[in-house]
Amino acid sequence: MKNLKIILIAVFVFAGGNYQAQAQLSKVGTSAAEFLRIPVGARSSAMSAMTATVNDASAMFWNPAGLANVQNNEVMIEYTDWFLDLNHSYVGLAVPTKKGVAGISVVALSMGEFEETTVQAQGKTGRNFNAYSVSLGASYAQYLIPEFTIGGSIKFIYEKIFNSSASTVAFDVGTIYTTPFDDIKFGVSITNAGSKLQLDGDDLLIPSDPDPDGEGNYEPDAKRATNAYNIPLMLKLGLAWDAVDNKNMRATLTLDGNSPSNNVQSISVGGEIGLLNDRVMIRGGVPYIGQDDKTEKFNAGLGFDYKLENNFRLGINYSYHSYKYLSDVNKISLQIHF
Repeated sequence: MKNLKIILIAVFVFAGGNYQAQAQLSKVGTSAAEFLRIPVGARSSAMSAMTATVNDASAMFWNPAGLANVQNNEVMIEYTDWFLDLNHSYVGLAVPTKKGVAGISVVALSMGEFEETTVQAQGKTGRNFNAYSVSLGASYAQYLIPEFTIGGSIKFIYEKIFNSSASTVAFDVGTIYTTPFDDIKFGVSITNAGSKLQLDGDDLLIPSDPDPDGEGNYEPDAKRATNAYNIPLMLKLGLAWDAVDNKNMRATLTLDGNSPSNNVQSISVGGEIGLLNDRVMIRGGVPYIGQDDKTEKFNAGLGFDYKLENNFRLGINYSYHSYKYLSDVNKISLQIHF
């Protein structure tokens, strides 16, 4: 009954905050580097709510404190055929040290090639250009006491289109606490805390005539002014409860409260069932409940864990993401433990 009360209190707290936020401006579309919101890790993204229970190399995206639970060297590789011609990928490496776990990660969004069109050419110029976004991160996490982990990340964020680009540095920090109430885990994470992004480059240079009414051909270059935009800061509070945990089955329920800088507050819920000593996993979740303009409907997924010789293990995870207006997305992650 105590466990149920804790979960219900969390639901009402976040639901109440979301109700108040609905009357405010949602700020959708007011931030740069939106690729930082695309979930990584097929297990984590299938469950939708992972702040308090993430324990693999994807923790460097969700909550760096979860990195402390990585027991062996781990490599996670993920590639996702995102919408249209967009490709999203993630690579994470986690290495246990004497006191904690260190990791490095790369998140990239490739947008393919575009045909250049200009007003001067009155259409296509015959040239192509590309655009991409990337985040390079370094993370570290450790146990301070047996029930409490803390972690942090520093990230270099870079976005480029043709000959113009923007870059900044951001930080993530998080904690996970295992409570004495039936070992319910409580997690907190703050991600993408950093300075603004402002586009700059040769593409902003244009010819100008400072005196159009005067005579002469002097036309110095001028540069278009661009605004600086915040990156998508996110605060998450999460709960995770192993409602069933025995030799035959494990059932984990998760809940996240989301407070983003570019939208209203919301709730994400999820769950995972582990069978055959967690060799087979079934997952599902619903993200961002309470956002009127959200496009995600639900997520689901499967996972398989194979233990080979010594400490070598292979994990294969799949997640399916259903959307309202855009095509559905399939995500596959490969984990190598050694």
